[in-house]
Amino acid sequence: MKPDSNFTDEQVGKRVVAADGTEVGVVDEVRNGSLYVEVGPDADPGTLDELRWDGVVHQSTHELQRQFVADVREDVVRLSV
Repeated sequence: MKPDSNFTDEQVGKRVVAADGTEVGVVDEVRNGSLYVEVGPDADPGTLDELRWDGVVHQSTHELQRQFVADVREDVVRLSV
């Protein structure tokens, strides 16, 4: 799937991985065509910083900006960071 197409509920439950293959989290929901990711406990702080998800203390689900999505496969969403 091209990252410029609208995301659908088919993406819910897919793993979200950084460019280096480390897991960031899981797609928790799709709202208005945007992916929302539940951040995993072992997510790399540097990657979260690049996604601009740092500094949010009591929030475990974040909107994934389309610009950071490199590719969407059958079971995974790959990031460009």
